[in-house]
Amino acid sequence: MNTPILIFVSVFLGGVFLVVAAAMLWQEIRMRSSEELLYSVPDAVDHIWATLAPDQQERLQRSGVKTILDWEIYYLQGLAQEKRSNPVEVVAGGGDAAVGYIVDRIASGQGKSYAPEDVRAVLAGEAGYLASIGAVGAPVAPEQSERGDETS
Repeated sequence: MNTPILIFVSVFLGGVFLVVAAAMLWQEIRMRSSEELLYSVPDAVDHIWATLAPDQQERLQRSGVKTILDWEIYYLQGLAQEKRSNPVEVVAGGGDAAVGYIVDRIASGQGKSYAPEDVRAVLAGEAGYLASIGAVGAPVAPEQSERGDETS
């Protein structure tokens, strides 16, 4: 190869390398600058506390709100079932199975009694907290398959 072509190819490849490196750097900066979604139990308790009615606050206290959240997290992690291979229904705001489990566990393990309505209020407040940090997606229709196709 003659020298001018070799210089041109070298400069061209160096330019392509710089463009690719700049694009990768730009993408990394964009990813790192986006706010991470973190679930914080103390933040969740604060958010939920603000949504509860005064009579619920009096019955539950902040420690009760935290206890309910702790048991709900335990339930949602699948630790509350004998066969962990079975999926746990995950519903932001708490389904009947979750509420029943939480009420029973607190009553049997801690000797406290919380009304299912109070537990539902805490879980609804948690759903609001999850929505506020951007961690809740759109509801999924139960008649859809895992691929997203409607079943007939």
